[in-house]
Amino acid sequence: MKIQIKIFKSLIVAATLTVIPGFNANAQQDPGFTHYMYNTQSVNAAYAGTTDGINIVMLSRHQWIGFDGAPQTQTLTAHGPVYKKYVGLGLSYTRDRIGPLDIDNVFVDYSFKIQVHDGGFVSFGLKTGLDIRSNNLTELNPLQGTDPAYNTDIIGKLSFNFGAGVYYYTPNYYFGVSLPRLRRTNYNANVADYLNEEVQERHLFVIGGYVWDVNREWKLKPSFFAKHVGGAPLSFDLNLSTMFRETVVAGVSHRFGDSFGMMMQFKVIDFLWMGYGYDFTITPLKNQNRGTHEVLLLFDIEPPLRKQALKYPRFS
Repeated sequence: MKIQIKIFKSLIVAATLTVIPGFNANAQQDPGFTHYMYNTQSVNAAYAGTTDGINIVMLSRHQWIGFDGAPQTQTLTAHGPVYKKYVGLGLSYTRDRIGPLDIDNVFVDYSFKIQVHDGGFVSFGLKTGLDIRSNNLTELNPLQGTDPAYNTDIIGKLSFNFGAGVYYYTPNYYFGVSLPRLRRTNYNANVADYLNEEVQERHLFVIGGYVWDVNREWKLKPSFFAKHVGGAPLSFDLNLSTMFRETVVAGVSHRFGDSFGMMMQFKVIDFLWMGYGYDFTITPLKNQNRGTHEVLLLFDIEPPLRKQALKYPRFS
């Protein structure tokens, strides 16, 4: 436990370097997911309205189990088509916790799609909403207890933001690019003679996948998810999933330089799927935690999932 606390304090120092006076740094800030292919709306508003009915996804990710103050992330997305199914509306909410840092995002998603060929659509999306940031830095116990940078909390600071994305899809493959936050946000706080600066950087997301109908019972789907922010390494996920009789999905994934994972989903009833994912890290932290767990609930309300699974390539 003492080793875990020491490592965690080191991580917190690294994560909060942007708030220390005179120091600027960039890093990956938006969370990643094993079930990224079911959580597209949270980063790309163009995904809203691309299903026939109402789609609701609830996801909970608990990273580095056994590690004090480890990241925990929950998302809730809901969307559906309106106005002859060429317009989509949705709502996305993300709650992210890591140690003393609390981040909540609430966004409204709007999309408009056009048919470019038989079975192929391009959807353009806009996302707008609020980022809510709280830094409970007084919970930390730095070696230099008099450092004013750690003596003031930032509670519930609101910031307006907006983003855009494009999503192309057919019955067998899809590809999307998005910038969910176009506004680079500074969360500043004056502490004594210091200026604490924490910056929410712009993140670029790219997603794609292909569904191969092996036969009447089996489908195979390779997919990828890439995330990039200036000044930080590229985060790149690869996944290979298979579906059996449109009732069970199983897959394996790899986040380059970070982790390997496995996942499974199964159809409970016609409109409800449940999923579970497990990641184990390959970084030096691998001996300090018991892996990452992810739980998924997916609701597709009309038309039935069997008909929709043949039309859309996301294995839902």
